[in-house]
Amino acid sequence: MFQFLIELLKDAAILVSLFTMLGNIIQKKNINDIITSTIKTYLGFVILFASANLLISPALNNFSKIFLTAFHVQGIVPNNEVVIVVAMEKLGQLYSSAIAAGLIGAMFFNIVLAKITPLKYIVLSGHHVFFMVSCLTIIAMLHGISVSNSAILATLITGVWCVISPALLVRYCRQIDNCDALRQSGDFSIGQFGSTSYMLAGWLGEKLGNKENDAEKLAIPTSIGFLKDKQVSTFFVMLLFFVVSALVAGADHVQAIADAGNKDHSHTNIFLFLLKQAGLFAAGVYMLTRGVHMFIEELIPAFKGISDKVIKKSIPAIEIYSLFPYSNNAVFIGFICCTVSGFLTMILLPVFGYPAMVPSLLFTFASGGGAGIIGNATGGIRGAIIGAVACGIISIAGSAFIFQPIHDAGVDAPTTYSTTDFTLLGLSLHSALSLLNH
Repeated sequence: MFQFLIELLKDAAILVSLFTMLGNIIQKKNINDIITSTIKTYLGFVILFASANLLISPALNNFSKIFLTAFHVQGIVPNNEVVIVVAMEKLGQLYSSAIAAGLIGAMFFNIVLAKITPLKYIVLSGHHVFFMVSCLTIIAMLHGISVSNSAILATLITGVWCVISPALLVRYCRQIDNCDALRQSGDFSIGQFGSTSYMLAGWLGEKLGNKENDAEKLAIPTSIGFLKDKQVSTFFVMLLFFVVSALVAGADHVQAIADAGNKDHSHTNIFLFLLKQAGLFAAGVYMLTRGVHMFIEELIPAFKGISDKVIKKSIPAIEIYSLFPYSNNAVFIGFICCTVSGFLTMILLPVFGYPAMVPSLLFTFASGGGAGIIGNATGGIRGAIIGAVACGIISIAGSAFIFQPIHDAGVDAPTTYSTTDFTLLGLSLHSALSLLNH
């Protein structure tokens, strides 16, 4: 039963669907409306993650292989999903059970804090809560604290961060245009643990950008008017990326990557392969936006029931992907700029004695896109560019900083945590415990 509960809470689609169902029940809607709304929320989230995992991720993985071959890059790939699986294998069943309990504890503590403090934010990204508990538990264990006590400490810190990080981000979220659907029950914030990079993007946009020069109002010349369509422009830009990288990598290397999935050892036409990858990415982005619209239309009105009846004036802290349909240009600017700055940071890290961290393109798409949205909201196109560049630098550098403590704790694999909040909280806890031990 306990394991079943853990699996439910780790699944973002289930978690958000349960919140939708609870909100509808509190509002005393009829059983048909409750079932319809809950299922549509679940399906919207399934579409979101299916588009990311089945369309966008494979295309970006193939692009990454071509790019790394073209520029002869090797290194450690930060990935939250991978590092937590490795940690559970390396650190054993007691650790796995402790962080599972920590997930429930942190989410419960988040709700308690939202109830009794002025910070009324409820994080709806259960998987990120799970990742943070796992990271902080590893850091505490490194300092000789027992597994159970490490998990308790990690649970408390994570629960507190669940109300602090959305509170710090909400003023930037208020400046994002064209997302009235997210504001049906009042304010919203972001509940994903790359929040410090989004805060930096918002601050830099305010200081260095020009809010009037909105990325979403970019003028497209009539001669290339077809690029006004978001799906078409996404397809052409990604195709350009693929073709340029393939030309640098060389036909033989690209052919090997294209043929890798062919069980019958047949040859795939290289151009058709590149065309398909760009198509998968563009189709994935389109499906992602449809999934977001589907669950947002159900979640936000239902959340109002929780806000009105259970936790007065509660505010949802949602997935960063939920903002993507409302700021297409800013997302793409952020993705490109974060990718470029991330790879440049990767090249520079060994110069300073740190291991090279290879940016995952799914990470630069999510975090870079988010930084682009926030940077554009506060500083227009310039804010989106500067914010996303900063996101790429601090995220990749941060992964290099947190890698060694995670490795020293016994998670000896070529991966680590990938977003800035893990670096901030992980290294802060590491430093605090180091001081106490001395």
